[in-house]
Amino acid sequence: MTISKISVRDGFVVGDISHRLFGSFVEHMGSTIYSGIYEPEHPESNEEGFRLDVMKYIQALNLGVIRYPGGNFTSGYNWLDTIGPKEERPRKIDLAWRGIEPNTFGIHEFFSWLQLTNAEAIFTVNLGTKGIDEARNIVEYCNYPAGSYWSDLRRTNGQEEPFNIKLWCLGNELDGPWQIGTKTAYEYGRLANEAAKVMKLVDDSIETILVGSSTPRLASYPEWDRIALEEAYENVDYLALHNYIDKYDEDDLTRPPKNERDDTPTYLAKSYRFDRQIEEIIATCDYVKGYLRSDKTMYLAFDEWNVHSQPEKSHNNFEVGSPIDWCYFTMEDTLLFGSLGLAIVRHADRVKIACQSLLVNTIPLILTDKNGQAWRNPTYFVMEQLANHAKGRVLTSQFDGPTYDCEKITDVPVVDHVVVENEDALVLFMVNRSSEEQTVVMDHDFHLAQEGLHTSLKSPNLLDKNLRETPDKIVPTEEKISLETQKQLTISVPSYSWNMVRIEKV
Repeated sequence: MTISKISVRDGFVVGDISHRLFGSFVEHMGSTIYSGIYEPEHPESNEEGFRLDVMKYIQALNLGVIRYPGGNFTSGYNWLDTIGPKEERPRKIDLAWRGIEPNTFGIHEFFSWLQLTNAEAIFTVNLGTKGIDEARNIVEYCNYPAGSYWSDLRRTNGQEEPFNIKLWCLGNELDGPWQIGTKTAYEYGRLANEAAKVMKLVDDSIETILVGSSTPRLASYPEWDRIALEEAYENVDYLALHNYIDKYDEDDLTRPPKNERDDTPTYLAKSYRFDRQIEEIIATCDYVKGYLRSDKTMYLAFDEWNVHSQPEKSHNNFEVGSPIDWCYFTMEDTLLFGSLGLAIVRHADRVKIACQSLLVNTIPLILTDKNGQAWRNPTYFVMEQLANHAKGRVLTSQFDGPTYDCEKITDVPVVDHVVVENEDALVLFMVNRSSEEQTVVMDHDFHLAQEGLHTSLKSPNLLDKNLRETPDKIVPTEEKISLETQKQLTISVPSYSWNMVRIEKV
């Protein structure tokens, strides 16, 4: 057994954690909406068609934000198709995901559903096939109180009070060649600037999110971010980051892999890519700030992030709710997912919004079968613990412990960690990337209770999954721990495990 030492001190702080840092994403993609969160025929759905077996799991997550309606879907999205009587809404082809969109779940249904989650909305406007006028009109429809054409149409459609959406994405992944309406960085930056300007003229309380590079895998990264920011810096509030990590290092995650799978040490080390991406984009933002001689600091919205795995249900084109990337996550995937989450928390001083992608049925936290049951991928439990307990501020920490090298990455800490302080407790999150149990000693100067709670997520086999037949194969276990001395906490960290240690302050 090896020993790692983590040192923290009161008052040495990285930054405050935004309540928007632990969010998720629902898109009109595959079976995320239809038979995921919305299935009127399901026996556990309410009168509005919302699956309450799924909602029970969503509510326990305590999410800060939920992004909607996409995603790639939004670049062909016509919001007017989604309002008014359901029987009068058009049934259309969705070109982004090659499905049929019945529009029976639209803007009003989303906000009715959202009220059950207690999360805040992030709404994405179409800057692919639409533009400035559409962006202005949807803000007026959603946020203007009354007495104008679009606000009165909302009221006619049954919503007297405004939806009051405060966060708006200015399109989605418009640097990507896969995107409908792909643009150059300059074209996009000019369009986004004018859209943000007119949207804020309708409602000056809103915040806007500029599309950044879709992935560091594109050759245009991070030059795209620089150019778009130079055009829109003063009229936007956040720059978006997207990234998905898989075992294959393929350029196109939508196709079956051709490369060999990474071994476990390499795969688990790949969370460094999130740290590096965040730091590179911060540097890009700060360069533009200096170049423009601006007093404004640009914050980041990591509004699509996740591990990625190959689908286990087939997709049929031009059907309603045919699955896309419906998959189980293994215990191995879950460990990487935990480290990706920690990378985001570690940069809480600049990352103020983050959305795990996606909530249900597409590389999901929650799985469902049509007309069947709902259950949770093991990644769900990591997200649940972060969203409920990573509150307050991130502490500066010093780590002294074993590291390892692999073919692609060197000097990887065996124990990945973040320490959070809130009003009531000190919380230590850890991922053990090793096949051996680790002893972690946390040295601190806080006044803590003599006992705390250690929650672990682990499984005997790294390829274990929560199947529909065994939905609770991988679930957290808890044990009480005691402080041997007031200033040191010693924890035994199981091999290949996600861990949360929480001790009350006194």
